[in-house]
Order: sequence, then structure tokens, then C-alpha cells
Amino acid sequence: MALPQVPQRTTPGFTFSMVERTLYDCLGERKFGKAEIEKVLEFFDTSPTECVFCGSKDVTRWDHLIPVMKGGETVLGNIVPSCSRCDDSKRDLSFEEWMTSDARYSPTSQETTDLDRRIERIKEYMRHFGYQPRRLEERLNEIELERLKAIRSRLLEIRNDVESLIEHYRARTR
Repeated sequence: MALPQVPQRTTPGFTFSMVERTLYDCLGERKFGKAEIEKVLEFFDTSPTECVFCGSKDVTRWDHLIPVMKGGETVLGNIVPSCSRCDDSKRDLSFEEWMTSDARYSPTSQETTDLDRRIERIKEYMRHFGYQPRRLEERLNEIELERLKAIRSRLLEIRNDVESLIEHYRARTR
């Protein structure tokens, strides 16, 4: 029996990248409920529902075509059904860049046979629902942008303090 992997250490880099992602996500539009889900499933019209990227029937997630960190919002036209393997592999890449890459578990590396058709269908989906990504800076007014700048500055200071504490602790306990 294979043992599970040892848990990875949570690093300040990872933690603060999640804070940044949270800012992008919470400062964007989020309108994706039952009605939107029905429209997505109707548009892609597969039974059973399949991963739009590779065709797997093991759909367990909803994925952002344009990643949150690149202006993607949780709205119709940017959210699609995905298997966990594709969702994890895609990370923060745009769907087309990732689908045509040799990344582990990308449709190209999985030798998905109808790749061009899938890419075009996803583009049709985005056009059909008129989805256009908006950079975070385009969403905020001048006052909000100044607040965001100040928050990011404080976060950088806190991150530096956290890393300094960790470094000091490790030096002391080695």
C-alpha cells in the first residue's frame, strides 16, 4: 500500500499569493448560480456533462477560462465544467495557452483528438455570452485604487516581517 504524501509546508509566498487572489476575486463580478449553470450545460449540450477541455465524464469542478489573477470573473461566459485534473493542471494560464501546451495533463499532453474543435467551441461560448475580462485596475475607481495600493504596501511589509521571523526561528533552532 502506498502511503500518502507528506503535507507540504505552507510558505509565505503561497499565503500572500492567495491573499492577492482573494482581492481579485472579491473585487470582481460574481454572478454564477443555478440559472447560469443551466445555460452553460445547455450551451455545451453533452450528456453526461463532460470536461470542456479533455472530454472526461468525471466533472467535479467549475473552472475560470480566463484566470481570476488575469481579470477573469465568476460569470457566465468565463466558467465551464472541468475535471479536477484539468483544473489543477491549468493553474493560472488562459485556456488556449494551456490546452495547446505540453503541461502535464493538458489536453495536448493527454492527446485529446478533437482539440481544435474544443478550443473553438470554448471561444464560441465566450462570444455567445459576451464575456470580456476586465483587469482589476479597470474595475476600481480612483479612491479604491489608492486603497488597494496602500493595502498591497502593508501586505508587503507584513510578508517581509513574517519571512524575517521564520528566518530568525530557523537560524535559532538549527
